[in-house]
Amino acid sequence: MSRVFGLTLATLATASLGYCLYFDYSRRHNVQFRKNLQKQKKRALNKAKAEGELDKTRKMELLKEKLNQSLVEEPLPTSLAEKEQFFMSQVTLGEKLSELPGAEIDAAIYFYKGLAVYPQPTTILEIYQRTVPAHVYELVMMLTAIQPPQSVINILGDSAASIEPEIDEE
Repeated sequence: MSRVFGLTLATLATASLGYCLYFDYSRRHNVQFRKNLQKQKKRALNKAKAEGELDKTRKMELLKEKLNQSLVEEPLPTSLAEKEQFFMSQVTLGEKLSELPGAEIDAAIYFYKGLAVYPQPTTILEIYQRTVPAHVYELVMMLTAIQPPQSVINILGDSAASIEPEIDEE
């Protein structure tokens, strides 16, 4: 039994080594073989890139849908006292959920809602960047790109207004 197993193993090893030698020889000496390998590699890279873009598009759509649903279910508060309490509750929930696997999107939505009511969004984004897991922070930034909070829009508007006079002077 072990003799049959040994012969089978030796035959498979010899066949594998033979194929490796054939592949290496063809790769080095056959131009058409090299071109085919490059085409296959290029097709695989293009396919992976297309799938990555499709996944990103799906992720953005899912984030947008969940964000809109969350904002409809629990709208952002308007008074200062409510905003403070809302901010603390959202960040706390976001921190708890960011540690759970599979709850990253919900955690990002809570962090986004905290950002939306915080009066200084650049400060809180810096804090998020240091304390929140990187994949959750990336989702928060995607949510901010999908639907920028009013405080972020105000800052962007102020910076755009400060650039305009420099352009007019030239």
